[in-house]
Amino acid sequence: MSEAQKVESVNEFIITGRLPGLNQYTNACRTHWSRGAKLKRAIEEDIGWHILAARGAGKLRPVHGPVALSIEWHESDRRRDFDNIVSAKKFILDAMQKMGIIPNDNREYITAISDEIVDDDKDFVVVRIYDVEE
Repeated sequence: MSEAQKVESVNEFIITGRLPGLNQYTNACRTHWSRGAKLKRAIEEDIGWHILAARGAGKLRPVHGPVALSIEWHESDRRRDFDNIVSAKKFILDAMQKMGIIPNDNREYITAISDEIVDDDKDFVVVRIYDVEE
């Protein structure tokens, strides 16, 4: 995403803790379809609470046009693979849509997503939303 595409504003939220990776979600789905659905619903509900907190604090607002996302995945250890970690963006996008932050998570509204994994002492995820000029 080029700097010309970004409009500077604070529009972000933080998800505390570690989101399940693709391996954990796949294992739940293989056990029974309802376990996968239950896990997805619980993850999205948890993310929804973080979205509400950020909105209440004035750090997050709904967007109506196309946006680019920057996601920082802070991990306290190096055991999980990159692709396993970033697969949780599906849960993030679905929760953002359900909570009314984005109108839809299709390519009309999400034009780019950049991922960065940061080795840290704690597990958390920072999601930044940038308006994109059409």
